[in-house]
Amino acid sequence: MKEYNEKLNLGKGSSFVKSHLSRLPRTDEVWEADIQPISVWGWDARHHGELWLGMVLTQTENFHLALLASEAAPGINDLAILLAKAMEHPWVMGKRRPARIVLRNNPQWEELIPHLKQLKIEIIIQQELPLWDDAAAAYVRRLRATRRGREVPIITVQPELDSAFPAVARWVKSLGRIEIGIEPGQGFVVRAVDHEKGRVVFEDMHTENLDDALIALERELGGRDP
Repeated sequence: MKEYNEKLNLGKGSSFVKSHLSRLPRTDEVWEADIQPISVWGWDARHHGELWLGMVLTQTENFHLALLASEAAPGINDLAILLAKAMEHPWVMGKRRPARIVLRNNPQWEELIPHLKQLKIEIIIQQELPLWDDAAAAYVRRLRATRRGREVPIITVQPELDSAFPAVARWVKSLGRIEIGIEPGQGFVVRAVDHEKGRVVFEDMHTENLDDALIALERELGGRDP
């Protein structure tokens, strides 16, 4: 990773602004967050440097909240940006702060911990993060390798949501909103809500993960007139 003396950038001009984050609703969730090197078949880390994966997950249904995939060695600011993104722009369940964040025992993260505590987030330090490690292993299995230059495979991140799910992107930009989350007693629920009338135009309570939910939305909304 980068040197431990990298300066932590917080506040105005950064992604981690405590005055903004402190206004977010606080939940009783427990999150796991870390940035670790990953091993991809065909990649020679000794010659080309390591590949890095950063993730924030909630222990509620093991949902991914934010992700970073990079060939550049990350530092403390990358973790701060990743956590701020998970709070302000999470993939599922809306803006919020967790009650606790579990971090791997890494001296590099120590400078950020007091600032998280100021947001009334309890920090738990562990040697192992089983949920994070399982999710990372699953992510690596799904990675696709491309080739560049001298046939060196590099990480290929999933395409932007606008490209992968154009009907969903068009809906949220001009027609309505998408709700994805957990309903008590029902489990995973995904809905498309019309802005103009505030009515639910599509609801599915049978998907089991975010990928399936987005596919179901794209299939339904793609069949509607623009």
